Amino acid sequence: MTQATEGPCLRLWSRSQTQANQAALAVQAQETYRMQIEEKARNRLRRHQRVFTWMYNILAVGELVYFIVGLYVVADLQDNPLLGPGQDGILKMGGTYTQRIINRHQYWRLITSLFHNAGAIHLTANMGMVWTFGHFLVREISPWLVAMMYVTAGLSGLMVSVNVGAQHSTAGASIPSFALAGAATAMLLYRWRRFTCHGVSAAAVAFIVAANAFIGATPFVDNSGNTAGFVFGGVICMGVMMKTDTKLGAVAVYTIAVLAVAVLLAAIVAGLAGLQLGTPIAGCCNAWVCTPSPWWDCNSSRIWPRSCTLTSYSNTTSILTCPQGNTVDVSVDADAGADVIQIICDTLCASGPSSGYLGSFHCYTSRAQGQAFVCGSQATDESGLM
Repeated sequence: MTQATEGPCLRLWSRSQTQANQAALAVQAQETYRMQIEEKARNRLRRHQRVFTWMYNILAVGELVYFIVGLYVVADLQDNPLLGPGQDGILKMGGTYTQRIINRHQYWRLITSLFHNAGAIHLTANMGMVWTFGHFLVREISPWLVAMMYVTAGLSGLMVSVNVGAQHSTAGASIPSFALAGAATAMLLYRWRRFTCHGVSAAAVAFIVAANAFIGATPFVDNSGNTAGFVFGGVICMGVMMKTDTKLGAVAVYTIAVLAVAVLLAAIVAGLAGLQLGTPIAGCCNAWVCTPSPWWDCNSSRIWPRSCTLTSYSNTTSILTCPQGNTVDVSVDADAGADVIQIICDTLCASGPSSGYLGSFHCYTSRAQGQAFVCGSQATDESGLM
């Protein structure tokens, strides 16, 4: 090879080496950038999980202490199969009581009920849902958005509960848990391509939701609120995802976000309006609030009116109609006042079936019991009558 041809070949080789080095450096830079992005994503995920874990621990400890403080006595399994208190304990610790919210303006129950559990089983199931679906959600969105979903969708669902389930006293801690379940379901459907094992994921979500819906069918839990929380949680999550990764135009994205917020505000405003006007939608969906079953008694969470109707006949026999609709034959003085009738009502109608005949009773003032007003069957010794 002559010197004349050696120069161009050397320059060509040098140029090809330079281009190869530049290509290698570009690939290395891209790989470094990709690794930096992945490291940032891992750090972001660890940070989100750390924040969520702190939130979860605070929520779990708070609800556990709240439950233990309110656990005066464990009710009979027929009344509360979730290993929790009866109606008195539920109400004293801030459970939903629509009439007191309306008549006594106890709106604080709308907050306390969100963190009140009906029993040990209810508490365990709710904390399991929050941990499972919350950890899934924080892999995709901020833990602060998850907390916002928990509170806002839970409050919107509770508004449905206090209106639809106005005839029952309930603990609403499962409503925000169902909101996270709805958000996780919406994310699985919307970002289907990002995940694997679709069948397993769908089966797991369906099983968890179905198991907790079964718990929601028991007394002191409200599946109407759970269902509403599930829907509202999905609506909020869809709005968040539309804002972050949609290919739609800005106008369409903001329109969807505004509609999602409008749905939540409409639920809250309509619920407050129903309470303020004293016109809750009560009695239409009691089987949705508490599903009748031979394993439990839905009447244990039912709030019956305290007033009775006393109908007197010419043969001195009177029929007392209880708020539940059952009747009692009573023998009482003709001049018995409203306070005496209320005592009879509280004594004879405190328990019993929702309809039917309870028996025949004689009510009188007993000297033996310190002038106390008592009611007994017709066979009761009347020597204590005044």
